[in-house]
Amino acid sequence: MSKPILEIKNVDTHYGKIHALKGISFEVKEGEIVTLIGSNGAGKTTTLNTISSLLKPTKGEVLFKEQTISRIPPHLVAEGGIAHVPEGRKIFPRMTVEENLEMGAFRFKDSSKIKKNMDYAFEMFPRLLERRKQKGGTLSGGEQQMLAMGRALMSQPALLLLDEPSMGLAPLLVEVIFKAIQKLNQEGMTILLVEQNAHKALKIAHRGYVLQTGSMVLTGTGDELLQNDMVREAYLG
Repeated sequence: MSKPILEIKNVDTHYGKIHALKGISFEVKEGEIVTLIGSNGAGKTTTLNTISSLLKPTKGEVLFKEQTISRIPPHLVAEGGIAHVPEGRKIFPRMTVEENLEMGAFRFKDSSKIKKNMDYAFEMFPRLLERRKQKGGTLSGGEQQMLAMGRALMSQPALLLLDEPSMGLAPLLVEVIFKAIQKLNQEGMTILLVEQNAHKALKIAHRGYVLQTGSMVLTGTGDELLQNDMVREAYLG
């Protein structure tokens, strides 16, 4: 049985006076796709921001490869092997596709390694290769999502955090993004996925957790949660 690469233990996180996460605990094992589902305001993005150290927990700890990372700066979390694709993509609009990808390779000085990683990103998303000299801001929403994911892959992460990768995309592009997530996982990438489209997320996830107003209320395999009455009523319409 593979061991946990990520462990969240009794974590509370506050935004000012707002108690956003209330004692949540969960784990992600090596090689898994784990999804967090819940309505808007449930704490899904807060959870990812706490893992990548953009927010500091007020209680509890985050362990990555058995090391506590709750108190270290975000750039050290990224250097340690966690790549975070944020909600809304956050690409650099005035930089070309190629320059955006290079920004993701900040961990490496070796140009041959950077080229190899860029080739991998282009192989995963051939559309980026066609657009490599184009400015990021001129890409479609789907292409920007591919670029944000490609940029994350440039750091060769051990764990990929994806926040709402299908948000605002046409159905055809949603399929492209989800196929890429599955392919990355089949090639060994561990993925923690936050996704509004609960049905699609649970179909590809090994396991899932349900968050409600900052608390963890349910867990199970992807299939178990797809069949769960509460999940079906609340999130699967």
